[in-house]
Amino acid sequence: MIPYFELEMDHDANAAYIQLTNSPVSKTVEVSQQVLVDLDEMNVAVGIEILSLHAEVPFSTLRDQFHIHSDVIAQLQMVQPTVSSFATFSTGTDGVSSNQSNSMFKSTLISH
Repeated sequence: MIPYFELEMDHDANAAYIQLTNSPVSKTVEVSQQVLVDLDEMNVAVGIEILSLHAEVPFSTLRDQFHIHSDVIAQLQMVQPTVSSFATFSTGTDGVSSNQSNSMFKSTLISH
């Protein structure tokens, strides 16, 4: 089974959120200055907050300390070297944005 998650990118805020499950967040743990992990009440990873689109995601830490499945890590590694390099967004002359990214992910561009 191919892991599924949602990637939301906010270029105005220079941030992204990778939602792994729909469970409510009980607490947030800082992995690095630019990467936070949201956990549910059972300490299972719910999502990953990326506070800079140029942050390097510490995959081994996510796997070892937060028990994110290796199949999910393999899919997340497709965003390397940084989240901003994963998806390309452009605005056409009509003001409409287009999204070109890996088709296994649902990605959302948030603009203000």
